[in-house]
Amino acid sequence: MVDRIHRMANRTWDIIGGDILTVMEEMGEGNIMSKDEVIESVSDADYMMTHGNDKEAYEAWKKIPTWEERQNILKGAFLHERYGW
Repeated sequence: MVDRIHRMANRTWDIIGGDILTVMEEMGEGNIMSKDEVIESVSDADYMMTHGNDKEAYEAWKKIPTWEERQNILKGAFLHERYGW
């Protein structure tokens, strides 16, 4: 199930990442995010449910009891320290 959560998170980043980086550039904040910022963005507002295309993996994700456990799982999905263009 962890692999499916990773795929769900990466699909979500593929969809929302460009928009986030564009808005950051437009606001003068640069165009690079840390791994932790990417994880927080992907995890926010049920984006993974909307964009991840895996209802079962999302339900498993929501059952993980703490943010720390969720964050540790997603660190395996996002292997780079920085994301941007």
